[in-house]
Amino acid sequence: MRSAGSSIRSNGRSRMTETPRTSRWGSPAGWCAILSLPLALVYGIGGLFGLAAVALASRDLRARPDDRAAFGALLVGIVGMVLGSCIGTALMIGPGRAPRPAVLGTVDESGYPTLDGSTISLVSGDGRPTLVDVWATWCGPCIEAIPKLEAIHRDLADEVRVVSIADEPARIVGPWLEARRSKVAAGTLPELAVPTYPVVTNDQPLPDLVRATRGYPTIWLLDADGVVVQEFLGMPDLPTMLAAIRFLGPEPPGPESEAPTEPMDETGADS
Repeated sequence: MRSAGSSIRSNGRSRMTETPRTSRWGSPAGWCAILSLPLALVYGIGGLFGLAAVALASRDLRARPDDRAAFGALLVGIVGMVLGSCIGTALMIGPGRAPRPAVLGTVDESGYPTLDGSTISLVSGDGRPTLVDVWATWCGPCIEAIPKLEAIHRDLADEVRVVSIADEPARIVGPWLEARRSKVAAGTLPELAVPTYPVVTNDQPLPDLVRATRGYPTIWLLDADGVVVQEFLGMPDLPTMLAAIRFLGPEPPGPESEAPTEPMDETGADS
């Protein structure tokens, strides 16, 4: 009788030896372990691969306790799982979960450089309130909000200012905007998809509004004196936004009001 091993005869007796089986890094456990480390840096999804590596390597070690490759895959899988969990948790928590500054009712009179080389202040100085959009290029809802903010910037420039603060460096935001401008020129994106209002990046210290932001996008409404009066987590609908703007802003021009007339009696004569 033969099995996976080879038969060796010694002293007239048949002795069975089993060929040792060892797993390799090319096994499912090994591949999951290898992928877990780099993928842990991509939104933490490597933690799932690390978990799979730990499960598969544990199964292999139960069958072969002396399997060094499986043991190595187990250790690497644990590292990937822990690293991915930490990064994933940090991403889910989002910005601003450290001690959050109280910004409502405060004023920031500092000037901030923009991508076009100018300097913008959060205090309008001309009687208009200011909308401050805190966002990031990787944020889908932020990108969806740009056409609405651009429409407000173009159509209501005499009533409100729009300022964008991207919580990313210029080396990321600049090329991202240029790529979108190219798509607009090619006709694959609408014109409103690219902001023409000022864009500030985080290459320099940013206002407390950014540290107070709990998620992207957040729209902060400042009155004409730069006082922070309202926070919108996410882009609100246009009627809500316009109502808030016009509540703070200058009275829009309208027809001159007529003097009230004296009430008249039933005969048409003045009472």
